[in-house]
Parts: sequence; structure tokens; C-alpha cells
Amino acid sequence: MKVSHPAVRHYLLVTILFIFPIVKKANAVEPLLTTAHNFDSHAPIFESNPEQDLISFAKKLLGVKYRYGASSPTSGFDCSGFVHYVFKKFGVALPRSSSAMGKAGEDVSLAQAKAGDIILFTGTNPARRSIGHVGIVLSNSAESGLRFIHASSGKAQAVTETMLEGSYKRRFMKVVRVTAS
Repeated sequence: MKVSHPAVRHYLLVTILFIFPIVKKANAVEPLLTTAHNFDSHAPIFESNPEQDLISFAKKLLGVKYRYGASSPTSGFDCSGFVHYVFKKFGVALPRSSSAMGKAGEDVSLAQAKAGDIILFTGTNPARRSIGHVGIVLSNSAESGLRFIHASSGKAQAVTETMLEGSYKRRFMKVVRVTAS
């Protein structure tokens, strides 16, 4: 079948890359065996650790363009749309806005933050100390610091990975845990 319309090709690609593996996993007797780089590998795409599964899925969205008010890989993401989309794929219902996400789950200290937690920041206006940006913690260690993934309206204009330093460290508000473990 020849598909020439770019939107249809993109939809098919998203379906093949994102939806098919999830449906296949849900219906599979054996785990889906694939990796991002080598489809002949015997490494499972989904680990036994739910937080790492969530992180792996979120990383597949790296580079998706930033778009205010958007919440899908085809139209783009704003920060809360990205977080909402990722957690929804794993059955975790979250509010759609970053400020409401700050009221979800259980507050966790920055030192106790771990992969899969939600990290919240003020918006870009330094005069307002209210939640206005959100991301997902990728890793947190004393040696290398905290790294998170988010849809950035800044320089990247896309889903990107960022260290908690500089302006993000100054804008940091809190971390919440919405997963069971």
C-alpha cells in the first residue's frame, strides 16, 4: 500500500512505534522482544520496573515539538500535556494543568526524588512563586544530580532532557510521587 500524504504517514508511524507495541504487550503471551536500536535483539522493550518503563516511553518522545495547549505526539506537547500523556499511557490519571499536578500524589523531598516522580517549577516570571512548569524525574543521585524530561518552551522548543541547575534550580518548587512504589 502506497501512502503519500505526510499526515497519514506520520499517523501510521506513530501507530507502529507507540500503539502497536503497547497493544502487543497487553495481548502477548511472551514479552515483546525489541530495542530502540536493534529489533533483532532479545532485550525486552518493557522492563519489570514500572518507573523505568515509564521513563523509556517518555524518552521515545524526545524531540517532539513544543506547542502550547497540545498533548499528543502528532500535534506537539506543552509541559503538562507531555506529563499527562505519558502517565495516562500507564493508567495513572492526572489533572491536565501543572498547578493541579502539584496537588496530586504525595510530596517527596528533593533528596528522595526518583525516576518517575513529577518535578514542578514556577513559570518563567520570577515575580510569581506559583507552579507553572512540570517534568518527569529521569534520575537523581548525589554524584550526578537530578535529571528530568519535559516539554520546553525555551531554547529547545521540544521534549528534552535537562539537569536541575541554573534557572531550573532557582525555579524549583517541589516533587510529587503519583506511582505506587
